[in-house]
Amino acid sequence: MNGIELRIVETLLNKPELIDSTYINIDWFTEIKLRNIVEAMQGLDLQERTLLNIFTEMNNDGSVEYRNIVDLQSGFVTSASFENDVKSLHKLYAQRVLETSMEIYKQYPKKQELANLSEAIAELSKIDEAEDDGKLEEAIEELQDRIASGKPVGIKSFEKLDNLLAGGLYGSMLFTIGARPSVGKTAYAVNLAYQIMNKDPEVQVDFFTLEMNKREMLSRFISRSANVDSQKLKNPANDLDLIFSKMVTAGIDWVRTHKIRIYDRVLTLGGILSVIKKNAAKAKPDKYVAIIDYIGLVKVNGRQDRWLQVGKITRELKIIANEYNIPVIALAQLNRGVESRQNKEPMLSDLRESGSIEQDSNVVAFLYRPDDENRELVKLSIRKNREGSLGDISYYFEGKYMYFKENEDEQ
Repeated sequence: MNGIELRIVETLLNKPELIDSTYINIDWFTEIKLRNIVEAMQGLDLQERTLLNIFTEMNNDGSVEYRNIVDLQSGFVTSASFENDVKSLHKLYAQRVLETSMEIYKQYPKKQELANLSEAIAELSKIDEAEDDGKLEEAIEELQDRIASGKPVGIKSFEKLDNLLAGGLYGSMLFTIGARPSVGKTAYAVNLAYQIMNKDPEVQVDFFTLEMNKREMLSRFISRSANVDSQKLKNPANDLDLIFSKMVTAGIDWVRTHKIRIYDRVLTLGGILSVIKKNAAKAKPDKYVAIIDYIGLVKVNGRQDRWLQVGKITRELKIIANEYNIPVIALAQLNRGVESRQNKEPMLSDLRESGSIEQDSNVVAFLYRPDDENRELVKLSIRKNREGSLGDISYYFEGKYMYFKENEDEQ
């Protein structure tokens, strides 16, 4: 058996808590038996990770017997090399991917194969980067350059939102937007992405949609960019007029010429983190944003209480925002209690399932309708903001066009 893979599994069987604090992709393993053991452990809560439960949980073809797992646990010596072993495992996997990509490119020197090869090189380079030494020199130089050049801070979106965020979306930011269903949180996220890419077409946006499919989300972006009725896109008639068809074509062209990626099959926390790591590693500074719609639908390994799972989700999203110096926008649902109050303005305590959302987020904002009679008025209320100001922004919202506009008459 592969020595590195063996040591990792021996360590995990003796210290199962490491599964929760270390990112390990089962695809990194070449030994099927060892991969199956790790996958089984990831599917169990910490207190459930007994040898018998792991054996029962395994998708076993009969090649692994219970005594094999007992033997692996008894082979444990020390966990001193665990972090280096995981890094080495990841690096070996990245090297295999690179070698495969090179062979494929030699045979088929096409654009897509070249992109895959570049991606594999970037992934391997990222693993080899020096670890954080705690020194501040690089951050000091960046600050001095920014002051000297007067370069604006952050990725721009809506003007008033940028002002409250002290310049825009910034690296290491976890920005959580909470709302009740049917208020328009997905439409607002579409508008944020639209504003970001319109103001800087070089910015890449990864949009993880866990509630809708790719086709539905594409229709929303076309509706917003081309100002066409989203309902007509959902059920197009045979007799659509030429003007409408031209507008839709313009919307499709907008999507094609901007760097938006939509994921509708990446449903797990591990999958989302993997995609963000891969794409953020290749992006230039201040040229990448990830949007998750929404936290409550993200799947997590194990059978913990949901509030513990949500805590893990927000913690990992914050860690990856820090690690890659990128802004991450996460949507969240609010408790039903806000609907029964006379004052409809949400509070931080209305965040559903976990207080960790408030704790881990740099910015927490709520999207709500202050007046049920006026469906076109929607407010964004920023109630936590580590780097900027608290405040409210009023929007005019026209649902069928997926259109949010800041009200000009409010300061």
